[in-house]
Amino acid sequence: MTKKIPFSFTEKKVIVFDLDGTIVRLAADWHSLFKALTSRFIEKYQETINHESMSAILSRIVEMNDEEELQLNFNLIQQYELENITSNAPIKETVYFINNKELFGVSPNANFAIFSLNTRSTILKSLEMAGILNKFEFFVGREDVRKWKPDPDGLLKILDYFKVNTEDMIYFGDLEKDLLAGANAGIESYYIDTLINHVREKGKL
Repeated sequence: MTKKIPFSFTEKKVIVFDLDGTIVRLAADWHSLFKALTSRFIEKYQETINHESMSAILSRIVEMNDEEELQLNFNLIQQYELENITSNAPIKETVYFINNKELFGVSPNANFAIFSLNTRSTILKSLEMAGILNKFEFFVGREDVRKWKPDPDGLLKILDYFKVNTEDMIYFGDLEKDLLAGANAGIESYYIDTLINHVREKGKL
């Protein structure tokens, strides 16, 4: 017996996706990037840092109100993300869903958006390479907010852009912080694997 999916697209006006691990798998060297950001922070501020994520480092820079340094960090992240972007691996089930949304009960008037910790250039290039850039209406990348997942700021920006209510939107990501961001915004959120399995069953992939 097929397991019933826990969501319905019937009334959804906006479907939001994370990028890395959700639509594509990026080939970036995340470990080296984190080391580079940590080293840069220590050299710049002469202050030890014990943060365990890139977002935590950036949040500390935001606290210091150092917008110039923040932009330089964004540039460094973008550099690492784009370095091996030709080795991106599209997640075929997600791409299939995006290209064939009406097969899954999605309204033809529903919009797609991105809420990702990747930089805007990486988002646009990745979607272009996957052949689905034209399917998306709105993008929130790393540099578009100053509070990062699990903070809901990016989802709130998307809500505001489309002028919809929380119940009109659904969000898919691959990490716990994606689902926490959704919960913090009051938006229905699921792991992408739930959608992937649904696409495999429905689309016979």
